Amino acid sequence: MHDMTQLNGCERCWPESSEAAWQARRELREHAVWIDESHFNVRALECIHCKHRYLSVFTESVDWVNGDDAQRWLVAPVSAHEYERAKALFAASLEAALSVVPADRRSLCRDFPSDGEARTFWSSGLRVGGHD
Repeated sequence: MHDMTQLNGCERCWPESSEAAWQARRELREHAVWIDESHFNVRALECIHCKHRYLSVFTESVDWVNGDDAQRWLVAPVSAHEYERAKALFAASLEAALSVVPADRRSLCRDFPSDGEARTFWSSGLRVGGHD
């Protein structure tokens, strides 16, 4: 099991409820932007209060027929060591950089499918989904 004491942000940036955590994203500022495309981005975020860091992946798949694009955000907390490893690995491989987040790490997911309502839930790991 991973040392979760290094992974807890403050109550403002990483509350217990997934819905509250989604709303708390406004307490996070961009620390680094590694990919910034219109349908895909990867960023490091930092809480403006406690300075805890998170990795964030956004993907969007264009719905060319109905114009209702599916969107997904994944956010996972990282330790200072994991952040530095991800930053160093990113130049070589996005997959390697994101692999610093263990597959069983609790992450926040905001899923907005093209044919439904947005939902927010706790997920695990950090991966890149389909995108355009």
